[in-house]
Amino acid sequence: MTTETVAGQLGEFRAASTASGGTALTTTATYIQLPLKSNHIFITPRNFSTAVVARVILNPWLVVLKTTDNMITTPTDYSNAAQDASTSTDVDVSVLGALTDGDFLLVGSHLPFRGVYIDVDGTNAAGTATLNVHYWNGAWADASDTDGTFSTMVFAQDGLVYWAVPATWKPESIVNLYPTMTTKTYYSDVPLYWTRWSVSVALTDTAITFNSMVAANRSTAYGELLSGQTLEERINHGEIGGIGCVEALTDAGTANLVVNVATLRDGRFK
Repeated sequence: MTTETVAGQLGEFRAASTASGGTALTTTATYIQLPLKSNHIFITPRNFSTAVVARVILNPWLVVLKTTDNMITTPTDYSNAAQDASTSTDVDVSVLGALTDGDFLLVGSHLPFRGVYIDVDGTNAAGTATLNVHYWNGAWADASDTDGTFSTMVFAQDGLVYWAVPATWKPESIVNLYPTMTTKTYYSDVPLYWTRWSVSVALTDTAITFNSMVAANRSTAYGELLSGQTLEERINHGEIGGIGCVEALTDAGTANLVVNVATLRDGRFK
């Protein structure tokens, strides 16, 4: 068993969004969220059945924005609500209009990512809309996404929206993408890898919400941990350049993954 020492004093310490005894793992990836302002993470796999290793990777923090006027005014920032490990805060896409109406989501990160896992809270129960995801390569290009939330209509179930990571994807700042948005924010001048999410026709359901939207790592070259082997890492959760969630699965069979987090000294979770 490998142990490490975390330098410096810790503040608050708690489990991440895991069940007692750890999140159940299978050969299908699961996404473990972290409370806002987590600064240290402690990951330990246990309870292996047939599994040889737990496969683990840390995924980047996303900036999640919604506009209904083609980014003329400051968009609604859902970044925290999408990644705070809380079911009491939601991303609201009720009656989202079509791209021609100026309605869409912008989802970006400091690193490329291969998709976004969505935990749908209020499911879409009306219409036949489909999802279109584009990425920036100097212009908006079709990502040819596969929509795991689709079941006769978009956002009807939990699922991974994913694509092949484009070789031509380029980071760009919001001020360059949308110079009509004159209000400066923390993300305005930061070059990020942006995706634009739009629906084929306006949504008519008035109660479509997401508990979470978290990144799927650009790579599937997971780190591998043996049973009882602990990974400890300093992270910045809740800010650009930080970690958004833990992605994990097994090589075979099942296991559990215990994920604990802590703040810096005198810090506290939000």
